[in-house]
Amino acid sequence: MHAVPEDYFISAEVVASNFNNYLLIDARPYSEYLMGHIPGARSVQWQSFSDMNGKAGSETWATVLNNNELEHQIQQLGLDSTDNIVVYGDAHQGWGEDGRIAWSLHVAGLKNARILNGGYSHWREKGLKTTIIPTFFNTKSDYEITSLDTSSTIHTKALYRDYSQYRVIDSRSPEEFRGETGHGERRKGHLPGAVNLPFQQLLTVNGTLKSFDDISKILTGMDIQKTSPIVVYCSAGIRSAFTVMVLKAAGYTNVRNYSPSFYHWSALSYTPIE
Repeated sequence: MHAVPEDYFISAEVVASNFNNYLLIDARPYSEYLMGHIPGARSVQWQSFSDMNGKAGSETWATVLNNNELEHQIQQLGLDSTDNIVVYGDAHQGWGEDGRIAWSLHVAGLKNARILNGGYSHWREKGLKTTIIPTFFNTKSDYEITSLDTSSTIHTKALYRDYSQYRVIDSRSPEEFRGETGHGERRKGHLPGAVNLPFQQLLTVNGTLKSFDDISKILTGMDIQKTSPIVVYCSAGIRSAFTVMVLKAAGYTNVRNYSPSFYHWSALSYTPIE
């Protein structure tokens, strides 16, 4: 079965037209959620599905939780394979947290998780309903992860070993790419031969996705084809997860999120950096 764009993104109009059919997740910081959100949305941060133990830059820090912990989190949040899950963030101020959550759920086997195209700001621009009343829920699911879908993930050892096989995309800002700024990583710069595609460049001025034709032109200009083996990274696998979801929606069939990302790569003694 081939994936289609609708497997990854969904429009505000579609959600609003059959509102009760969707389970909404607000991926923004809780403080922003309290200032206004889509009615019924559950406030969930990307860290809920990630291993935040240890120090930034350690091998597992900020990577997706192991099976048991990930399954437990999904059950606690009451998510199931029968739910039409829609995750939204802030397309203008955010770091693609909605993409990171949707990607994590896809890894867990919940392919029914989609990103709201344009996020919360686009929803508001459309004049659709919002509320400041938090959503309280105590529903638990009995969702079981039979096996993780690792087709869109890659570990450091595999990337290092097979590096020459991949087209590597850096989804951070140009300043981070050039090594002018950072977020406390051990070293600055970028992975060898990587091309810089800040994730915001995939969006229009109103925060919705650019057309898939435009996205294809951007990648063709970087000599990246629909079937190229692609690895995307950022600082901690958030912006890169969003980018992976966009590229999959645009028809790129072999895309992986390197979630240990630059924090871990730069912390190692043997990994090259430009």
